[in-house]
Amino acid sequence: MLATFPTCLFAFQSREFDIAQNVVSGGTSLAGAEDLIATDGGGFWFAEYQNAPLNSRPRMMAWRATRAQLDGGAQPIIFPICDARHQPVARKYTVLHDDDTPHDDDTPYSQGDCAVTCATDAPLRATSMMIDVDALGKELIGGEKFSIDHLTWRHRTYEIKSISGNLIRFRPPLREAVAAGTSLDFNDPKCVMRLDGQMAAPLQGPRFATGSIRLVEDMSGSYS
Repeated sequence: MLATFPTCLFAFQSREFDIAQNVVSGGTSLAGAEDLIATDGGGFWFAEYQNAPLNSRPRMMAWRATRAQLDGGAQPIIFPICDARHQPVARKYTVLHDDDTPHDDDTPYSQGDCAVTCATDAPLRATSMMIDVDALGKELIGGEKFSIDHLTWRHRTYEIKSISGNLIRFRPPLREAVAAGTSLDFNDPKCVMRLDGQMAAPLQGPRFATGSIRLVEDMSGSYS
């Protein structure tokens, strides 16, 4: 079972979550025009999150434990992008279990105010879909990210390119076909990723450290 990276716990000072793409030149015409061709099927997500202040024992221990879970990149993890400011979320509120108990670490769940589903079936590699909007904290204007918890590929992130009524166009292409009624998570988008390189956190003296990490979208497909 996949663990979840505690992104928001670390309060990274610098964050970049984007798609890496391979583009090659198709040649230059006599008029000087150059055709550029994407050869990667839509690219893959990468996350570069830097300068997390690890200024307490719990934060440092959480960093080290997560680093051990990632196992040098051999073990995938669910990575929440933790970017509510740029999502269509007006507010977040906390919810408990039905028996009024919190999460295992005694904190209540955090839940946003967006409720959006896929309106019609969308095939593998689709780059557009019709959506049903039950609730949004803010109007969709393009650039927002959402994720889908796919049956096989689990959590995958997509970014809206344009909106026309209830039709959205997005990138990258769907990693897996989506059935009507499937939830689109605008509240807390996530992606299954793996460590790329080191998860550095050098100590500066005996008490303080800063942590940085780079992850890339995991495509191993072993998420049971």
